[in-house]
Amino acid sequence: MAPEVLRGNSYTPASDIYSFSMIMWEFTSGIPPFNNRAHDIQLSLSICEGERPEIIENTPQCYVELMKKCWDVTSLKRPSSKEVLDIIEKWISPYNNVKDINEELKYNIMEFINAPIGHNNNLVTGSHSQAYYTSRLLDFTSKQLNEILEMKIYKLM
Repeated sequence: MAPEVLRGNSYTPASDIYSFSMIMWEFTSGIPPFNNRAHDIQLSLSICEGERPEIIENTPQCYVELMKKCWDVTSLKRPSSKEVLDIIEKWISPYNNVKDINEELKYNIMEFINAPIGHNNNLVTGSHSQAYYTSRLLDFTSKQLNEILEMKIYKLM
C-alpha cells in the first residue's frame, strides 16, 4: 500500500504506480515484498519513512531505475502510467530491429532472465506469520500512524 494511502489519503493513479513498483520487485525476487515482516503499524511507519525492499542482485539498471521512480515516497514524483508505458516501450522497441540491439542491454536482459530465483543471500523466503496478502482491515488507523510520524519529526527538531 502506498505511503500516502497508509496515511489516510485516497487511492490515486500515483498510488497505483506505487503498487506497480511492488509488483516489479516481486517479479525480480519471486516473493511478495516485506514477506518476512509482520504487516503491522511498524511496517507502515517504515514504508512512510521511505523503506523499500532491497534491490535484487543482477536486476538490470534500467529496471531498477523505473522501479525506484515508481516507489518514490513523494507521489507527485512518480511517473504516470503513460510515462511508464513509454519507458517500457523504449526497452522493447530495439527488438523490432534485432541487428541494432545494444549489446550491453542484451547482456543485462539475458543475465536477468537466467538468474536463479533467490540468488540474493539476504532474501528471506519464509513468510512471517503476520504477513497478509489478502484484503483486511488494518489494526491501526491512519490517524494513529500520522500522530507517530509527527512525533518522530517533532523529536528531530
